[in-house]
Amino acid sequence: MGVFTALSLEEARALGARFGLVVTGARGLDAGSVNTSYELTIEGGSRVFLRIYEGASAGVAAQEARLLVHLATHGVPTPAPLPLACTSGSFVAEHAGKPAIVLPWIDGASICQRGVTDAHARAVGEALARVHLAGASFAEPLVTRFGPADLAARLASLHERTDVPGHVRVVLPELDRRLERLSSPSDLGPTVPVIHADLFRDNVLFQGGALAAVLDFESASSGSAAFDLMVTVLAWCFGDELDRGLARALASGYSAVRALSDDERAALLDAALFAALRFTITRITDYELRPRGRSMFRDYRRFLARAAAIDALSARGLVEMLDV
Repeated sequence: MGVFTALSLEEARALGARFGLVVTGARGLDAGSVNTSYELTIEGGSRVFLRIYEGASAGVAAQEARLLVHLATHGVPTPAPLPLACTSGSFVAEHAGKPAIVLPWIDGASICQRGVTDAHARAVGEALARVHLAGASFAEPLVTRFGPADLAARLASLHERTDVPGHVRVVLPELDRRLERLSSPSDLGPTVPVIHADLFRDNVLFQGGALAAVLDFESASSGSAAFDLMVTVLAWCFGDELDRGLARALASGYSAVRALSDDERAALLDAALFAALRFTITRITDYELRPRGRSMFRDYRRFLARAAAIDALSARGLVEMLDV
């Protein structure tokens, strides 16, 4: 959700017209590292959210739109995209040769780490479980870009590059060892048709203390529910160290909506370690090696520290801590 593709007001008006909207203003939203985002003001003062896909095909954008419609229809608090005004069943327009969708604007705010309470964590766990339940009936295959083979390819590229900073190069052998240990997707537990895979604090909006929306399914895929739960625990329940109370509250919210299976509980430790590895590697490739200033910077070392904290737990200890 950054600004990588320019959009003039005239272009915004032409694009909005395809969705039956009269656009009076366009403001780029400078956050994230993958797609371009704009806030469009509509005649009368309302707003919508425009996403321009960077690097994804129109087919990928259309599938994400169908997923959002499916999830919203099945009780997940996420905004469904607006359809094109003159094309039945289509949600994807084009700008600068790139696919674009428009979503309703959701009022609300992300929670800073210091502000996360047990109630916030519980609500996030409940919402994640609803994603897994609603996604069970989504019939289209969703392929991850962040499986073991994908991460291995990123690591191999890092070994070959000559511009890798010294502080990154010295941790590559450790990342190799961790990936080798967790090289089989079966280590992560049973697969469900839809996981969010990126449920960080900036992808959830709260309003008046209540969860208003789950956002950004760009990384959604089929995958392990245990992995998705542990991504969310790592994202929401760590400040300087693991907050066990928040982790237990998040897992409690999840379990209240969808109980983990025995196999999923058994996979939690490996799922947590793989989650920490996934975001360590992608933060190196997506942030550390890119020019600073184009998007919000995210430090890979935070996830190295989280991996170390999880390493200190046994599989049984993690299950007991989460009380699942």
